[in-house]
Amino acid sequence: MYDLTKHFLADKKQILSKIESVLNRGILEMGEEVEQFEENFKKYCGVKYCVTVSSGSMGLLLALKSFNLSKNDEVITVSNSDIPTSHAISLVGAKIKWIDIKANTLNIDEDIIEKNITKNTKVILPVHMFGNPCKMSKIKSIAKKFKLKVIEDACLATGAEYENKKIGCLSDCSVFSTNPGKILDGIGPGGIITTNNKDLYNKLLQLRDYGRRERPKKWPVKSYIVGYNSKMSTINAAVLNIRLKKLNEYIDLRNRNAEIYKEILFSKKIKFQHTLQEAKSAWRNFTIRVKNRDKIFDKLNSINPLVKLSYIPPNHMDKCYKNIKNNYDLRITEKTSSEIINLPCHQYMTPNNIKDLSRNVLRLVK
Repeated sequence: MYDLTKHFLADKKQILSKIESVLNRGILEMGEEVEQFEENFKKYCGVKYCVTVSSGSMGLLLALKSFNLSKNDEVITVSNSDIPTSHAISLVGAKIKWIDIKANTLNIDEDIIEKNITKNTKVILPVHMFGNPCKMSKIKSIAKKFKLKVIEDACLATGAEYENKKIGCLSDCSVFSTNPGKILDGIGPGGIITTNNKDLYNKLLQLRDYGRRERPKKWPVKSYIVGYNSKMSTINAAVLNIRLKKLNEYIDLRNRNAEIYKEILFSKKIKFQHTLQEAKSAWRNFTIRVKNRDKIFDKLNSINPLVKLSYIPPNHMDKCYKNIKNNYDLRITEKTSSEIINLPCHQYMTPNNIKDLSRNVLRLVK
């Protein structure tokens, strides 16, 4: 769904120069570039605090861990996300409460959240699917009413907006992925957590670094809580600082590409992912839904290997959750997951690239 070679070549000289500079200094973990990136990213999102971590998956785990969930606590989320969303809940020992999505947005159905809340519910974990923002005003209102925490899975939504604000400043905390191929990506695994809560920020700093309150210097330092080794590399942060300057440009080009797709692929036989009027998607990919998906996908993928499927099966149907009693009504999740094809929408695609791929789609869905 992306072209990492073109992505590298676009800033090759600057990236190689920065990598050489970091290697010459010899501080490859938690160097000054990490701190600089955290400062730059929090300003970009309009949020008070930013913590870099080793991946988006670890970001979700640490965010959930910071709220001290117990084995009886429930986290409401969706099943059509990538499996790390559900894994993070399981790894902190809480219970997953999967609820259905809206077919048009492919995001959590905010209209059914309230009826799924129980006395054990502690967190709502919406996923901005494929970079498309959820209806956060409604989700935040429900969370406030029931005194719940909100953690946004924004791993595919870096740079997206809701009500003219960047995703990352709207809830208790937001988690992003900077793995290769994401909207804002480095040259290795990485993640980000943003928050406006100082106490949460300080706890996240400890959780990512063995429970320490400060970095070791001349003398070793104590661990105050049980934590993890989840730090971002200095080289990765250095590359992210270069690419963050172009993030708005990336988003604009992806939105341009999405509009070209919509214009060419307009057909009763093709459904698009709907973006809320008050939102701006990051368009990690351009998602279509079609009948006879598997046959169409096989042929499209042979033409363009950057054409991909969604996350199948949905989390609740995956083998690792076969022992969980399945009493969830996830009919829309299951139906849409059998129809989705993801078309590349990255910033290096030209209008002609999109036209050529779209013509092949139209030829196959007739």
